Amino acid sequence: MEFIMLLLVVLVIVIALVASRFIDNSNPFQVQRKPALLSPVERSFLGLLEKAVQNEYRIVNRVKLADVLDVREPASDKSRRSIALKLNAKYLDYVLCEPDSMKVIAVLDLVNTHSKEGHKAVPDWFVSGALEAAGVPYLRIGIKAGYSVTELQAALAMKLGKPAPKAEPLLKGLVKKGPTRPIRSLKPTVAANSPVVGKLMAPALSHSQIKAQSTALIQVS
Repeated sequence: MEFIMLLLVVLVIVIALVASRFIDNSNPFQVQRKPALLSPVERSFLGLLEKAVQNEYRIVNRVKLADVLDVREPASDKSRRSIALKLNAKYLDYVLCEPDSMKVIAVLDLVNTHSKEGHKAVPDWFVSGALEAAGVPYLRIGIKAGYSVTELQAALAMKLGKPAPKAEPLLKGLVKKGPTRPIRSLKPTVAANSPVVGKLMAPALSHSQIKAQSTALIQVS
């Protein structure tokens, strides 16, 4: 009797588990919304990239390689299917396009170089080879803190064959054209109450002090 009760309990549990799986799989929309389209690192780099291109290009995110490249003719059906599958399976982080025609100008991928398992840490030979074969400039940018707009502009210019931007000075100086206080006359003065009229007195400041005061001062802002 106890064995039969135990068997019934086990049977009920098995039926419940199977039923729960069927119930879960019956819902085709078992999804939820992600917190954001881009990660904090990707969003931060996007802001830097927007400043670097200065409205010269339009930036598109998370683009399939199949949206950038197409299978070249002539190609057999087998090659076309194989290449199409690879193109649809690859994603690009940032694509620079001309604002009006949306012609692809360059492709950028963020790379986590801190570990071999990081995001796109290992170069994808198919992506780099396909973009090179199609003549699309491709940049792999390592993730790091402290990127400047000038650095990114220089990398883009080198890849696109454009003149490198001039590096901005680290410190901007404001040069004052005059001294901060009046300078005493360099000419020796005549004592007003001297009994000897016309006797020359020595200057109150030495020549080195006068030269130091005459030098323009630079204030770092």
